[in-house]
Amino acid sequence: MNEKRIFLVSFALYLIAFVSLALAFTQLIPFLIYVGYDPLQRGIILSTIAFVAFFGQLYSGYLCDKYRSVKRFFGLFWIVFTISSVAMYYVTSQVFFFHFIAVSFVGGLFRVTNGLLETWTIETSKKVRDNFGMIRAFGAIGWAIGAPLTSFLVTSFGYQYLGLFMAVGALITFGVARTLPDAKKTGSDVGLKFSDVRQLLSNKPYVMLMIIFIMVSFVMAADMYTVIDKILVVGGTNDDVGLKWSFQAIMELPFFFLGGWMLLKLGSKKILIFSIIFYIIRFVLYAIVQTPFLLILVSGMQMLTFPLYMIAQKVLIDDETPMHLKSSGQMLGMALFGGLPTFITPLLAGVLVNSVGYDTTLMIFAISLVIPLGLSIVYHPKIK
Repeated sequence: MNEKRIFLVSFALYLIAFVSLALAFTQLIPFLIYVGYDPLQRGIILSTIAFVAFFGQLYSGYLCDKYRSVKRFFGLFWIVFTISSVAMYYVTSQVFFFHFIAVSFVGGLFRVTNGLLETWTIETSKKVRDNFGMIRAFGAIGWAIGAPLTSFLVTSFGYQYLGLFMAVGALITFGVARTLPDAKKTGSDVGLKFSDVRQLLSNKPYVMLMIIFIMVSFVMAADMYTVIDKILVVGGTNDDVGLKWSFQAIMELPFFFLGGWMLLKLGSKKILIFSIIFYIIRFVLYAIVQTPFLLILVSGMQMLTFPLYMIAQKVLIDDETPMHLKSSGQMLGMALFGGLPTFITPLLAGVLVNSVGYDTTLMIFAISLVIPLGLSIVYHPKIK
């Protein structure tokens, strides 16, 4: 398949995949509230996502490098993710142990499949990697479509049917994904061992990146949990939650499309620094404003935060990772800065909110970003 066709199919794949991801994920917290779980129960249930995310991302990256295929394992985890989503939304009565397991798989595999899709794209070719932002922009478009669509489907048909609609989108995604070539892998015929992955953790620049990304991800997780809770507490509705997700996705588009140009002009380090500065401003504003409309408006700063951060993250990790460990480098990273914050942030935020309220909690998250900002300034990337 020529690169022009790869780009076109990738655009379609990200579009429909992120519609499906939005259908499964954007109403997760409102669903738990609808079922009747209190804040503590929700915190316990949501914290389990971290375990599936951490071990799923770590093991999937290892499998991709060991068997030199990302496509195969994306398909496998995508199927399990779809089944979990259908099952979770079908049970709308309080069955704590069931939702404890189902939510962990939906939330955890949401991150695993998302990570595998992005890793697959990064490893397709250098030209595709350098234009990752443009491809990822179609994911933002899919998310912008999927978020309000999810709210509409819940209002019109109820939660029990939401998983079935997600399954339709997932089936189309699976069909489109099968037409793309697999990632280009290098390595010997000897199977990859877990001991080989230790190379990553002995690489000091890679470890510094992990520390930076973990600390930023603690705050990003608060946007998914604490900010949404605040929207609902100050009088917002499920439609407001859907609007937040959709508005953020639309605002991502300009800088995703400009990602390749920005990498060329500014470099990945400067892009990372800018994104963290804007995250600090964003969370200070989250702490100050007090209406659903203004909270949603502040979420529009997604334009200056998430696209810049994600592009820098993917490229910096790729540059610091040995050729034969490319998938492991990306997925180990996502296991660390995707898994740990997913476990700790809901619990930490719950304790802080109960102690000092939503506003002070969000301000604490903003101040905590000063540390990764400082580390980003002193970090020296392998490739300028």
